[in-house]
Amino acid sequence: MSKKKVQKRSADTSIYLPIDTIFSIFTYLPVKSLLRFKSVSKPLKAIISDNEFKKIHHDRSKLLGRKKLLIQRPTGHFDFRDLESPELFLMEKLLFPLKRLQCAEVSCSCDGLVLLKDQNEYVLWNPSTREYRILESCTYLNQLDGCPKACGICYDSILDDYKVILICDSFYVIYSLNKGCWTKKTSFPCPMRLIPNCWSRGITTEGCVFWSLNSTAINGRVDCTTSTIIYYDVKSDEVEKLPMPKFVRENCSFGLTTLKGRLSLYGGTYNTDRFYIWIMEQDGWNRLMNICNLSSICVKLVYDIKPLWCSENGEILFRGKWKHQLLIYYPKRKQFITVSPPDFSADCRSPEPSICLESLCFPGHSIKEEATHEENLSN
Repeated sequence: MSKKKVQKRSADTSIYLPIDTIFSIFTYLPVKSLLRFKSVSKPLKAIISDNEFKKIHHDRSKLLGRKKLLIQRPTGHFDFRDLESPELFLMEKLLFPLKRLQCAEVSCSCDGLVLLKDQNEYVLWNPSTREYRILESCTYLNQLDGCPKACGICYDSILDDYKVILICDSFYVIYSLNKGCWTKKTSFPCPMRLIPNCWSRGITTEGCVFWSLNSTAINGRVDCTTSTIIYYDVKSDEVEKLPMPKFVRENCSFGLTTLKGRLSLYGGTYNTDRFYIWIMEQDGWNRLMNICNLSSICVKLVYDIKPLWCSENGEILFRGKWKHQLLIYYPKRKQFITVSPPDFSADCRSPEPSICLESLCFPGHSIKEEATHEENLSN
């Protein structure tokens, strides 16, 4: 890297900082601060806009656990909340820059990128930088059997490419952000059992997107006795099947999530007082937590809640029965505390909250309305 120096002058002194030093310091700063520094000088803008810097800052943010809670309101606004604060402090209130897509719903997310969907139109958005990109329309989805029921985003580190995956009953399509086009595939590893009118968010971790498929819906409940986990692997560029762990037995209801950056299973058996969370380690599935002796709550927990995030101290943030109801479980106290702000909507039709990494990364060419961008930064 260049050894040029940036000079800062005051009335009495002149301070010279090597570019390498500024580069290193900037990797620790939040995105909002970096976006403001871009307007200070051309040298600083060049550093922050550099692709190498964006990747290092992205990795540093993951290492520091710099993640936020993104919640979509029925009005179309988004809340960006601080996961580290006990009351989930509101950091920013966002509105998607493009007016005609402000009612688009969050379909899935990967690190700092969010996929929004409005009917048959998809747009990739980085809420930290306000950059967005409308994906090219997919002709395969205009067919009679071309109604997507599951989606996901993942990063291909070999090709340095982000990919969007949409799964239908008889085929799936992959969108390459680098190429800007869709590819259709039919190589399913097992029969698809996607529940009608149900949208499945992919769980992204370690270069793969995972989905949990359930066989049928009986009396309003999902029958998970023959559940299947499938995943898209960027290395093989195919959807494959993941063997179900032995602890998932009959009458068990399990869902997928990601905790501590790894694939996790959560759930248990209905009408029992035990709720389990398992995490995929290098040596296989290991139990992360066993919530027991809470029979009055756990009967509902098996079907109604979902773990979203785990703190360094082991507390688990849960989405409650309603998608905007938030609870934190404290293992030492064996206690659930509701942390939803009083103005949260209980509308179950609203998209569920997403965990979003603070990142400068954005694939390829982006569109950004500068006036709206600057206005949001000043709020």
